[in-house]
Amino acid sequence: MRGSWMLPLILLVGGCSCERRPDAETVPAGTDVQVVATPAVDSQATPAAVAAPAPGPASSVSDAVSTVHAYLAAVAAKDWPKADAYWSGGKPPPRPDDFSVRGVEDLQSMRINNESPTPLDRDSPPQSVEIPVTIRVRKQTGVYEIRGWYRLRRKIAGDGWEITSASMQPSMG
Repeated sequence: MRGSWMLPLILLVGGCSCERRPDAETVPAGTDVQVVATPAVDSQATPAAVAAPAPGPASSVSDAVSTVHAYLAAVAAKDWPKADAYWSGGKPPPRPDDFSVRGVEDLQSMRINNESPTPLDRDSPPQSVEIPVTIRVRKQTGVYEIRGWYRLRRKIAGDGWEITSASMQPSMG
């Protein structure tokens, strides 16, 4: 369900106290890249509930969304070892399914909007999800959107999520 109320989560990649993942690294000093993430949240959720999700299935799915946001922050920072580690097996396919995102040159800012994850299995909590994503990219030459999805599965050890595939394409409209 897509909430009509969105809580913006701003990740200033230059080092912000609001980063959601404790292991997220920052962009080197002097880089003006800004990543702004706006996850879809339940219209009944309070800011405190979004900042500190309750344990259980909802938390598991929100961790998957956090993984996508942390991955995209690493891509924006061009930190390829860190970005690649989010993929299953520790590396993306030879030509990444999200090349339109990874190949952006001259990036000034990236705004990430995601819809609610869709479970890809019948487990509770789900072991794999698909997260629809729209990325608004600002470059010196203008602003454009990249749309698609990321599919993630729970790591075998159960200690997080990994990206298994993606389909991200520049938007024509």
